Amino acid sequence: MSFISRSGYEQIDGNTSQSIYNEETQELLCHIQSFKKSKNGYLVYNFLNIILLGIPYVFFKSYPKAKCQLVYSSSALSDAEYLLVRDNHNNYSIELVLAIDVDINGFNIKKPIRYFCHQHTKYIWIVENQVFCSLDQLVWDNKTCEEFAKDNNSLNEDNYNEIFALFGPNKIEVVVKSYWRLFIEEIFNPFYLFQAFSIALWCFDDYIIYAGCVVVLTLFSSITSLIQTRKQSKNLHDIVESSKCYEVSVLRTIFGNQQCLNISPEELVPGQCIVNESVLTGESVPLTKTEIPHETELYNIKRHEKHTLFSGTYILQTRYYGGANVLARVLRTGFDTTKGHLVKSILFPTPVNLQFYSDAFKFVYVLFCIALNGVAYCLYLYIQRHANVVTIIIRTLDIITIVVPPALPAAMTVGTVYSQSRLKKQKIFCISPPRINMCGKIKLACFDKTGTLTHDTLDLHSVLPCTSGQFNDLVLDVYKIRNYGLLEQGMASCHSLTRFNGELTGDPLDLNMFNFTMWNLEEPGTNENTRFDMLAPTVVSPDKGDYKLGIIKEFSFSSAVQCMSVICKNLEKKTFVYTKGAPEKLLGLCDPSSIPEDFESRLKLFTRNGYRVIALAYKRLPADFRWVEAQKIKRDSIECDLYLLGFIIMQNPLKVETVSVIRDLYRANIGSVMITGDHMMTAIAVARNCEIVGREDNIFIISTSQTTDTDEMPRITLENVNIGQRVDNIINIDNVETNNYFAIDGKTWIKIKCHYPELIPNIIVRTKIFARFQPDQKTQVIMELQKLDYVVAMVGDGTNDCG
Repeated sequence: MSFISRSGYEQIDGNTSQSIYNEETQELLCHIQSFKKSKNGYLVYNFLNIILLGIPYVFFKSYPKAKCQLVYSSSALSDAEYLLVRDNHNNYSIELVLAIDVDINGFNIKKPIRYFCHQHTKYIWIVENQVFCSLDQLVWDNKTCEEFAKDNNSLNEDNYNEIFALFGPNKIEVVVKSYWRLFIEEIFNPFYLFQAFSIALWCFDDYIIYAGCVVVLTLFSSITSLIQTRKQSKNLHDIVESSKCYEVSVLRTIFGNQQCLNISPEELVPGQCIVNESVLTGESVPLTKTEIPHETELYNIKRHEKHTLFSGTYILQTRYYGGANVLARVLRTGFDTTKGHLVKSILFPTPVNLQFYSDAFKFVYVLFCIALNGVAYCLYLYIQRHANVVTIIIRTLDIITIVVPPALPAAMTVGTVYSQSRLKKQKIFCISPPRINMCGKIKLACFDKTGTLTHDTLDLHSVLPCTSGQFNDLVLDVYKIRNYGLLEQGMASCHSLTRFNGELTGDPLDLNMFNFTMWNLEEPGTNENTRFDMLAPTVVSPDKGDYKLGIIKEFSFSSAVQCMSVICKNLEKKTFVYTKGAPEKLLGLCDPSSIPEDFESRLKLFTRNGYRVIALAYKRLPADFRWVEAQKIKRDSIECDLYLLGFIIMQNPLKVETVSVIRDLYRANIGSVMITGDHMMTAIAVARNCEIVGREDNIFIISTSQTTDTDEMPRITLENVNIGQRVDNIINIDNVETNNYFAIDGKTWIKIKCHYPELIPNIIVRTKIFARFQPDQKTQVIMELQKLDYVVAMVGDGTNDCG
C-alpha cells in the first residue's frame, strides 16, 4: 500500500518502509525499513562471531544493511523492533524502537507511544496514519498565530511530567568520548585490524625489527589521530557550553507557585525584546522582536521570524508594562531548536567523498587481487614440494602482507600531519586535517556579497527626489533635502530604530538614512524596559524648529513583502503612511500617476554602478483616522495607492583585499561566482568591480515570461546587460561563447527548476551571478554544482551562507 499522509510523510512497500520528509522544505530527512529480531539469524550471527574471532562484528559494523538482512526479519512498521535508517547522504544505521506509557492531552498521540531517535531527532509513531513523524512537526502542526497569542495557560505537575517524559530534558550536549573509547573504535577499522594481523605474522616469522617499526609508526599515527579527534570534539563541547541560556521563569501551576528551569524560549507572546542574532546572520545589529499578531494565519517560523526568539541568540533587553518580565511560549527544546540544528549540522556534516580516498581503496583492492593470485601460486608450489602445513600458511599469508602495504594508513596520516605543519608556517590553519586534500582539489569559490566581498556597512550616497511624477536633481547635501518636506519626513520616520543604553541602534541602512536627515528621536519614558505599547508615541523632530512627528504604528520589514511601513501623525493631527522597500515592490504599490517614465532607466543606472537603491513612498490618511484604528488596521490596507517620493541611494564599497583574492584564484585556475540576496544590477556591478566577470564580458540575465495559464510552460528570455537586447530563445543557453556569462535571480531559478530541470547543468556552469537568492536556494546551487563533480568552497560571513 502506498499513500501520502497529512503531514507529508510517504509510506511505501506495504507498510514495511517509509520516507520521512521535512514538511516545510520537502527535504528528505531519512528513509526507514522495519525489522524484528530473528532467533535463527541471531544464533547464526553469534556463532559466526565466535568461530571467526569477531570478524563478522567488524564487518557488520561497517555494513548495517547486511546485518539487518542476516540477523533480523522484515516486519510491518507497526510491529517494528528495529529500524534500518538511511539518511539523506545514503549513510545507514540501525535504531531501536522504544515505547513510553504516557497520555498527553491535546496532541494527536495515543499511548503507549512508540518512537525512535536518529541523529538527536525523535520520531513518533502515529497510529491513525500508520507513519512515523518528527516530534517537533507533530506538536505544532497547523496552529494559528491567534491560538498561540491567546493560549497563556501554564502546566500543572501531571502535564509537566508527561511532557517531560516525551520531550526529554532541554539540553544540547556534545559528548566528549574518552581516549579509551576512541581507541577501541579506531582499532576496529579494517586497516588497523590488517596491520595487527600483519604484525602478528611477522613476529611469528622472526621479522621482529620490521614489525617493531610498523608498530611505532602505527602508534604515532593512531595517537595523533585520536588527539586531533578528541580536541575537535572538546572544542565543540566548550563552544556549546559557553553559550548556555540563562535561567528563566517557567509558568507552571504547582501549589500556586512558579518553578524555575533552564529553558530556551522560542516564541514571543506579549512584550518586546531587543536581541542580537549575529550567530544566525553574521551581523551584530540589535533587532526588535514584537509580540505575535492576533491573526488567523498559520504560524510559520520563517514568515513570523520578527515575532520569534531563536535559541542561541542573545537577548539584550526586554520591554513590557512597568518593566515586568516578558512572557514567551516555548516551541522547541534541545536539539530541535535553531541552536540545536546548528550543532547537529556540525555533528553530522555532509560527507566529503574525496576522490583521493576512493582511489586509495581501489588501489588496495587491486593489490589484494594480485596478492590472492600470488597466494594461489604459492600454495601450488609448496604443495608440489610437500612443505609442512605451518610453512605453507606462513609463506602464503606473507605474500598478502608484502603486496598490500599494512603501513599505508599510517603513512597517509603522517603525510597529512606534515602538510598541516607546513600550512601553519604560512599562517593557514585547519581544524579538520583530512580536508587538506580536498582544498587542493577546489574548482570553484562561491562568494556572498555584503560583508564578504564588500564592507558590511552601507553609506548613504545621495537621494533622488520625485515630485508630481517627475524625478528632480540628485541631492548630495543634507540641507537641500529640506526642500522636500515629505521625503525628509519619510526618511526620518520610516525605520525601526530604538535607543538601547542611550545609543540609537537598529538596521545599519535605517541608521544611515536617519542620521542623514540630522533629526532627533525621542522615546517616551525614562526607563527603557518599560517602553512597550505606550500611548505616547516615538517622536522624531528636526534639530531646529518646533515641528514634531509621532510614529504611532510600525509594520516591520519582511523579506516576503520586501518593504516596511509606519503610520505617523504630526502636531496638526494630519496622519500619513510612509513605506520604504525594494523599488520593484513599491512600483506595484504606488499610484501609476506618481511613477516617472524613466523609473526603470534611472533604477538600472544606479544599480549598474553598484549602488543599492531603496524606494520611499507615502499617502495621506483621512482626517478622522484615530489611534485605535491604527492599532487594528492590516498592512495591506495601507500599503496601496501610495505616491512615490523618490530613491534613497546607498553604496557598499569593496573590501581592500577583494580584488587581489579574486585574481589569485583566477591564476590558480579556480573559478569565482557570486551568490547574494541583493538586487540583480547591483550584484552585476560589484561582480565587475571585483573582477569576477571582466569589463568586456557579456552578461545575459535569464528570466522567464509571465503566463496566464498555470499549466503553460513559461518562456525563457535572455537579456544582454551590455546592450539591453532581449532574446526569446532557449537554444541560446546551449550555445554561449566563452566570454559570455549568465546572471539569474531566485524567482527565475525556482521556475527553471520546476519546468526546465534538464537545463540546470548547462545554465549553472555558465552563471556568474546569482541574485535575490534565499539561504535555501544558495544550498541548492552548491548541491547542483557538486552533482557536476565540482569541489566547491562557499565563502560568507553569516550562517545563512552555511547551508
